[in-house]
Amino acid sequence: MKNSKAVAEKNTALSAVADVALVKQVKLKSDGATVHDAGETQWWFDARGCQDTALLDAVEKSNCTHLVLNVEQLPSMHTHKQRVVWIDHLTQLEQLDPQVWVFTQSEEIRLAAVARQHKAGLLINVEDLQAEFPYCVTVCERGDDFVVIDITHATYIPYELMLAKAEGTHTKILRSVPIKGLQNIVEDVDQSLNAFATMEQGVGVLFKTDKVGSIQSLSKNLQSRQSSQIGLVEAEVVEVQHTGLGNRVCVDTTSMMTAEEGMIIGSTGWGGIFVCSETHFLPHMNLREFRVNAGAVHSYIWGKDGSALYLSEMEAGSEVLCVNKNGSARVVSVGRAKIERRPMLKIKCRVALDKVDSRIRDAARRDATLKRNVTPTGESIASADEHYVYINTFLQNDWHVRVMGADGVVRHCTLLQPGDTVMAYIDVPGRHTGLRVTEHILEK
Repeated sequence: MKNSKAVAEKNTALSAVADVALVKQVKLKSDGATVHDAGETQWWFDARGCQDTALLDAVEKSNCTHLVLNVEQLPSMHTHKQRVVWIDHLTQLEQLDPQVWVFTQSEEIRLAAVARQHKAGLLINVEDLQAEFPYCVTVCERGDDFVVIDITHATYIPYELMLAKAEGTHTKILRSVPIKGLQNIVEDVDQSLNAFATMEQGVGVLFKTDKVGSIQSLSKNLQSRQSSQIGLVEAEVVEVQHTGLGNRVCVDTTSMMTAEEGMIIGSTGWGGIFVCSETHFLPHMNLREFRVNAGAVHSYIWGKDGSALYLSEMEAGSEVLCVNKNGSARVVSVGRAKIERRPMLKIKCRVALDKVDSRIRDAARRDATLKRNVTPTGESIASADEHYVYINTFLQNDWHVRVMGADGVVRHCTLLQPGDTVMAYIDVPGRHTGLRVTEHILEK
């Protein structure tokens, strides 16, 4: 009978694994843009027994969302995070504030907490994955507020299944870090980032450390990987110039891009043009949905945290922004930079100052004022129209390289003419080694 039961449980688990392929883990906007739910990847800090004020201060300043505490810590713990208290005995529930969440290994305590109107969840410390996995799936399916499931050296296939089974419920699935069996093998922050990336939704993390630097690193890494928004504006093409041979860079990423995604490429820190991914018709060759034919080696490509990096610096492991036509941006990793000598095309654009934010207007006006103050009366200042910001981008001179039109329809770069409008990103100028710096830098 025991063997029959084990076989049945194994078959149940295997059948459930097959169900993962049937579950869609991304949502679509009405315009077809792929988006990921904000806030899916969250981390909690395990502060049980912690008395290190510097560590707790770092947690409080971080993007950690929940603080797990012992009952004895509640009266003295002042925090803006959601408090989650570890409960061992039913009697500990009696004096709890209703706003405190309950975390326990006991199903009896969880049910009692829910009856008292607390949000509550279980810790499932898995010792035998084959035997205990069906129970883990059941807990994920039934809609608990949260569950922390710890599996030794786990591949993420079990977590993928549990995320699939929790689809449509409000259950938040987490795991503890350090992961059992991986301590001193894989860095704690990397363990957490891997969990966040599971099935795009992400598995949450209950993080335990005694290092302030780990708290800061995890917080910064999560922030940079979450979807962000950048302001795309309409730019008018004012000049198209054939500039002869140059070295151009194809940025090949480890991610697939959609037809409405691309990257921001420009020759100056003032910004760049939205260059499309190779997800559109290419005669005589297959699509390269992982690629942006980005432009000349000297150009900037926009990355995370406001950085602008040279295309010549792109290499395996670099991180850049992938942007869609609505301005939603995500960080993607570069798998390869492919540099070849090709004929190039310069596209110069201008953006009216009334279409950019005040920081950029102020920077442009300061630049114009410097020139105007020394320009004799009756003469124009030694620059283009000071009511605009000017940007330019050098692209491979080929029909298959596209930019995103201001109307959300792609344009072949070789067919652009003065007066056409494209999507662009305008930034505050001034970069040193890719990082924004406050100093006067002249770029022509």
